[in-house]
Amino acid sequence: MLCKLAFRNVARSIRDFTVYFLTLAFGVCLFYVFNSIDAQQAMIALSDSQKFYVAQMTEIMAYVSVFVAVVFGLLVVYANRFLMKRRKRELGMYLLLGMERGGISRILIAETFLIGLFALAAGLTAGVFLSQIVSVFTARLFFEADLTSFHFILSPEAVGKTVLCFAVIFAVVIVFNMVSVSRCRLSELLTAGRKNESSGVRGRRISLILFLFSVLSLGAAYVWVLHTGLFSAELGKQIVLGCVGTVLFFFSLSGFLSALPRLFPRFYFRGLNCFILRQVNARVNTAALSMSVICLMLFLTISALAGGVSTSEGFSTQARANNPYSASLLYYVDQGAKPSLNMEQQLRADGVPYDEFVRSSSQMEIHTAEVVFEDGLHFFLEVGLPEEEGAFRKQGNSVFAPFCDVLAESEWNAMRRLANQPEVSVEEGEYLLWVEPAVVQELGSFYTSGLAVTVEGETFFPAQEACVSEPLSTGVNSIDILAVILPDEAAEKLPVLAELLNIQLLDGVKEEDFVEVLDEIYTRPREDMEKNWRPYDQKITRQSVMNSSIGAKTIVLFLGIYIGLVFLITSAAVLGLQQLSETADCAENYRLLRRLGAKEKAVRRALFAQIAMYVCLPLALALIHSAVGLEVLRRTFASEMAIDILPGALATAGILLLIYGGYLFATCFAAQGIIRSRRGE
Repeated sequence: MLCKLAFRNVARSIRDFTVYFLTLAFGVCLFYVFNSIDAQQAMIALSDSQKFYVAQMTEIMAYVSVFVAVVFGLLVVYANRFLMKRRKRELGMYLLLGMERGGISRILIAETFLIGLFALAAGLTAGVFLSQIVSVFTARLFFEADLTSFHFILSPEAVGKTVLCFAVIFAVVIVFNMVSVSRCRLSELLTAGRKNESSGVRGRRISLILFLFSVLSLGAAYVWVLHTGLFSAELGKQIVLGCVGTVLFFFSLSGFLSALPRLFPRFYFRGLNCFILRQVNARVNTAALSMSVICLMLFLTISALAGGVSTSEGFSTQARANNPYSASLLYYVDQGAKPSLNMEQQLRADGVPYDEFVRSSSQMEIHTAEVVFEDGLHFFLEVGLPEEEGAFRKQGNSVFAPFCDVLAESEWNAMRRLANQPEVSVEEGEYLLWVEPAVVQELGSFYTSGLAVTVEGETFFPAQEACVSEPLSTGVNSIDILAVILPDEAAEKLPVLAELLNIQLLDGVKEEDFVEVLDEIYTRPREDMEKNWRPYDQKITRQSVMNSSIGAKTIVLFLGIYIGLVFLITSAAVLGLQQLSETADCAENYRLLRRLGAKEKAVRRALFAQIAMYVCLPLALALIHSAVGLEVLRRTFASEMAIDILPGALATAGILLLIYGGYLFATCFAAQGIIRSRRGE
């Protein structure tokens, strides 16, 4: 009988349970998706080094999921409080009709079980399908994994974690309900109604002053951070200024809204606008702090989602551009002990099946010489290089580098051909300056100023207007900060420091297989080969570099998306529940509107407008914050890579429409039921 009554209660009060159900379903879906990444077949197709980063990400997600579970637990309890408040009269009637408190508790347990079961089923179903998309997205975007064997898969471990986590949450809710029922008195339940809140109304003049100050604070914070960039030492102060401006904005917003009758009288007195604005004004006045916190949470969410998606493709593209060769081998020359050698010939001689793996390759000698950068002290001081004693020294207005790297023009152009880059001619008496991308702006100015260099007593002048900074190898530390590129005749006179062999593998050949062959040949004992000898001191492949650089960024991105979505759901749910509570408290106002002759359609529109304004106010300011933040992000990485904000913005808009829009619809749906139930129909 009690179970039948619980089922009827859920069916009858479906509007009241909408936001509660939506919160549970979104939470289950999100929890499953981010705890099942490692189990997807797309991840099984990754290489060993790629799986290492996925394992790291999975381990971190497990710890973060504990935090997420706590957040969702508090959120579900908060939502349950609204349901208990709405049903106090109903529970009081049960007691008045003779039902024991234990029977009421069993009804609530049955209702919690039913809602939880439906939410788990819906959330897990959505999570299973969404996890397939997330896995393919991850493998393709970050690791370029082979997806030919990908198929649909369910993660029993993730299902178990999700069910266990939300079972604990439901248990907490049940205990909360039992305690609430045991403590409530019959008189309190039967007389449950509207409890007036302290309005906290501030003077209109003070509110307007605070509103102007908040706008100025936010404007100053925007201009300041756009000027200094993301990694400025002043970032902490800028964040504090922005937070203060946000809080003051919502605390003073009621004063601005109260001034609307004078500013826009026609709009204010049109239809039910005056009623709507007074309702919103009253709610904003009492919930300014929570709206400020929600606005900042939404800002973090939008920035994490849009910025993460936008930069992920940029990082992946940039990583490929910075590593143009399939593999690079570096051999250090020790004059007298380790002479120069032809690395390709030596690899072939040692039994490496070179033609089975390599499409083309090119070797370059890295020379060393004493170089004087004439009148270049100012440019080098900008990056602090003369302070490194031994590497760069002050010499009057010039900079002396006793061990500067020098490259021959023909070998350097051969490397450029291997990477499908155009050749650059260096004539007699000319030089090119290769500069590490991180300092190309500072040291590149030295070259564009037309200043000369002196190499072993011979002076050279710039061969073109700009320096070069294209990668010389994949991953290996072949050049430190800069190198001078000279004509072959000048470079060949200089001692050799190292040999660099860049390799492009055949199409279809895996870089891991090539490395495995090298390791197998140069680790087995051979009579004709010295122990531990090999024709290279460093070897690295493009995929290993990309895994290392992108793997860490992937972890950070997924953490940002995970926590961002939690913040989004939390913000939307709290705003929705606040509006439902406000609607329940002010249901009498809508009844009075009908008595005064307002049409039912106008009343419903007024309710929707009130909820939409309240829910969208924090979102609107958060969108402005995010637009500035994304522009700062774009400017920060503009010199390193091109960031297209549009894909991230579109993806974020879709997520906001789904989750935030879903909560707005659910809140309006439930609120319509509240004002209808108070009509006595």
